[in-house]
Amino acid sequence: MKDLAGIISGAIRLDSDADVSGIVSGDITVATGCRVTISGMVRGDVTAEPGAEVTITGIVNGAVHAEGATVHVTGIVTLP
Repeated sequence: MKDLAGIISGAIRLDSDADVSGIVSGDITVATGCRVTISGMVRGDVTAEPGAEVTITGIVNGAVHAEGATVHVTGIVTLP
């Protein structure tokens, strides 16, 4: 499992299981079959492809797109 901490500039695509605990200043795309936990902050949209599993305990300042995916939100999702 990847641990993405610190500040990440721009959009990222996650093709393996990951924990995002830093700040991402762009969109995140989670590939099919991957499990991702977002406990940090995303300044963009989160897109979960069909079959992906995303848990958001942090803050997403954007939209969440998850058709065919599983998304659990206990954090905050706001649209800019």
